[in-house]
Amino acid sequence: MTTYDFTYKSIPDGELKTVTIDQDDEVLNITLDGVYLGSIVPDKSSEFGYNTEDEALQPELESIAMALLEGEAMNNLPVALKEMYGENLIGWAWDEKDLKLIAHPDTDLVEFSGVIRDQIDEIVLFEQPLLIYLSKEGSGEVMVIQVNS
Repeated sequence: MTTYDFTYKSIPDGELKTVTIDQDDEVLNITLDGVYLGSIVPDKSSEFGYNTEDEALQPELESIAMALLEGEAMNNLPVALKEMYGENLIGWAWDEKDLKLIAHPDTDLVEFSGVIRDQIDEIVLFEQPLLIYLSKEGSGEVMVIQVNS
């Protein structure tokens, strides 16, 4: 079982809420602000991509589903960047909520960071702010790219 926590803005009341998800295969058990509300499962035919039979979760289903989809989009960003920039990117790692990108040693870091800054809005499919730390393998030089700031 995998457990993860995040905060999201509730659509019904506009409040920030903390959700804990205990994932057991495809079943996501949802605890909201310390209170267990039930479970959701992926459902491609559902309006929000998830469904629940638990009445207590119905008002928050859209908010939770949107937060989950945003998290997936964020986690897919390094793959999208690698596909776009090929050999210029040789690796990446998540550091808490920041993304660290590692460029090829022969890459001009200033120029490459400018290219990413110019195109990042076309790539990003989420609204959460993110800092990208771009460094060159074997170098201490780091460029910071702000996303959704």
